[in-house]
Amino acid sequence: MYPISWAAELTDMTLEELLKQRSELHQNSDTASGVKEALRDSPASMVVLTREDFKRRGYDSLDDMLFGLPGFDVIRTAGTVETVAYQRGYRTPWTQRTLLLVNGKPDNNLWNHTAQISRQYPITAIERVEVLHGPAGAVYGPNAFLGVINVITRDASKLESGEHYLEASGALGNFDTKSVDAAFGGRWGEFSLDVGFTVYDSDEPGIEDYSEWGYTNPDLLADPERWGAGIGLGVDPVTGRLSPAGDLDLDGVVESDELVQGNPLGEYSDRTDNWGVTAEVRLGRTSLGLFAWETDEGYGPYYSFADGQPNSIWSHSSLQMYLEREDAFFDEKLSVDSELVYRESRAGGEDWAESFGDFVSISSWNSFNKAWRLEQRYTYQKSEDLQLSGGWKYEEKRLNRAYILSNYWDGLGVSVGESSVQEAGDISSESPLLLSEKLGDSFNLDSNNSDTEDVGLFAQAIYDFGNFRFNGSIRWDDNSEYGDEFNPRGALIYHLDAATSVKLVYGEAFQEPSPKDLYGAYTGRISNDSLLPEKVQTTEIIFVRQGERFQHDFSIYQSEFSDAIATGQNVGDREVRGFEYKNSFRLPNPIPGSSNLTGELFYTYTRSMGDQQFDTQLGAWVLQHGKQGDVAPHKVNFNLNVPIRERWNANLSARWLSERDLFSENPLRADSNSARLTNRKAEAHAVVGLNVLYRQDKYSVSFKVENLFAEDYLVPGVESATSGDDFSIDADGFQNSLIPQLNTQRYTVRVALDL
Repeated sequence: MYPISWAAELTDMTLEELLKQRSELHQNSDTASGVKEALRDSPASMVVLTREDFKRRGYDSLDDMLFGLPGFDVIRTAGTVETVAYQRGYRTPWTQRTLLLVNGKPDNNLWNHTAQISRQYPITAIERVEVLHGPAGAVYGPNAFLGVINVITRDASKLESGEHYLEASGALGNFDTKSVDAAFGGRWGEFSLDVGFTVYDSDEPGIEDYSEWGYTNPDLLADPERWGAGIGLGVDPVTGRLSPAGDLDLDGVVESDELVQGNPLGEYSDRTDNWGVTAEVRLGRTSLGLFAWETDEGYGPYYSFADGQPNSIWSHSSLQMYLEREDAFFDEKLSVDSELVYRESRAGGEDWAESFGDFVSISSWNSFNKAWRLEQRYTYQKSEDLQLSGGWKYEEKRLNRAYILSNYWDGLGVSVGESSVQEAGDISSESPLLLSEKLGDSFNLDSNNSDTEDVGLFAQAIYDFGNFRFNGSIRWDDNSEYGDEFNPRGALIYHLDAATSVKLVYGEAFQEPSPKDLYGAYTGRISNDSLLPEKVQTTEIIFVRQGERFQHDFSIYQSEFSDAIATGQNVGDREVRGFEYKNSFRLPNPIPGSSNLTGELFYTYTRSMGDQQFDTQLGAWVLQHGKQGDVAPHKVNFNLNVPIRERWNANLSARWLSERDLFSENPLRADSNSARLTNRKAEAHAVVGLNVLYRQDKYSVSFKVENLFAEDYLVPGVESATSGDDFSIDADGFQNSLIPQLNTQRYTVRVALDL
């Protein structure tokens, strides 16, 4: 329950603004209980970032924000999923156990449950982001497992009639990075409108800009022994003619129809083309809106270059359209919020070039998923001290069971056409490689779909008595595939005074097995339609004290997990114990004529254990109590904001992570790999960033430097992370066991207009 930003300096405020100010602990939140309440009353530990925080820090995207949050282990993969985050010490393949909301509506992928947090959300359209730590299944139902990130967009209906806003920015950066981001809104009587959009395009860093890792040697991409003469730099066995890398038909020239994202295979490339749109119109109490986005990104150093070509395309997309109505009865004591939502989400890739054993293929992958949901929430303010709320949800989903595949091994997923998998040595001008057929929703067969129904009921009571506050809720969810679940949450909050609060919180949640885990088998991956939902029980004590110069927030928690899912199976229990300290400060600025220095210091301790570990030699999970891995025991985040006179602002950020043991599936971890003599870990590292902002009336210019001191480091691989580090062989471990990170500075210049 902790807002990052401090209010503007008193000397900079108008009288009207001064009258509206409240202390940080008394600011409202929409996320913790699904109703508006002061942060001091929220039954959770929270972090809130405002639009002003994003500007000062130079955040261009939501993934920038993740690296500054406490309690998250964040890995920039630059691959299938741009950024992977493990909240509060629970390691998963991707960001699948944190519920991502946009204005309270879930935006995790319907099929694999991943929160795709990349460069596709319009930043200028965001009013604030609320981050909740801990399970919230009693409020949000399935998949609010480790916590919630709620992106709240601007709301022009709160303006005075006739008022409007326009904010637009354009940015340029090294690696030929370009972006445009804009938002517009206004109110005219009972009608209001908010629109935002973003476009992001980048060539991304070259492989020479990353830390060294043997399996990301670019020479591997053109090796004809692995890739044949069509992708590799080799000789056509029929004509004896030298063929350049990426000459798929081996005619001696790379034509335009052989290019992938504008570049030939056999060379390193990692282009990104993302876009996103948000829009909402309101007439009185009725709203109609949508948000939609798509990410088209290469694989970067995610995979071993002996197994995958990085410039293939992997895409995620989301579309949500909704109709919402707010009504009030009994002198506004009873409010009813009704919403009808239609969703589509897709995950897939085009022209995925794979080398497996002696075989080469260029394939396309896709999954198309749809859902619609009808939900109502009721809030009844019975008295000044008692609020009752509750509601129901009905949702139908049509979910793919397995990937729809083109040009891949026969009999896997839903294959389109004949397989064109070829032995590397047989590729020639008479038997060339072909780019794969593009897959649309027309290839989605009824036999590959699973139709599910979800029903949810919940109730919540909030009661204030003296200096105490009780918040209790319970929710029942029933799914047609795996049955029903009950999830309670209770919090007892004691306010010692207006600036000090103590909270005791207990909460439970469950995580649905994703359709990908249930049915999405393919070469190198298993699925299991008998998977049970994961469960978590968390007990937490929170102490918050806000003073004149400092705000202190202490959280101690213990989480017990059952039926954890990994590698397509339930792998027993896990336990996470943690401590989070959040400190916010406001200090006198030594620069004459400048507002106070402000900033944050976060420290996180995490002990993450599991009852089962993966035995690399047996290829199976075994009973062995040990560390989960890939989670840093100690993490520190620091942010210092320095106003300089009236127009300048400098923001310095830093993060430090301690040394990390690796996940047990990773062959570099010796205690789960009897064939390995030395244990390898992800080294400790510190990364510093700087953003300098200049404002002149309605215009601003900012200059951001990431990785200011060119830190050279590797982070844990994701998914199975099975490549190993014997670079003299290719054991077909696709995901790199350690992922190289950018070891040079990244620069961004942004020019913005704010009317």
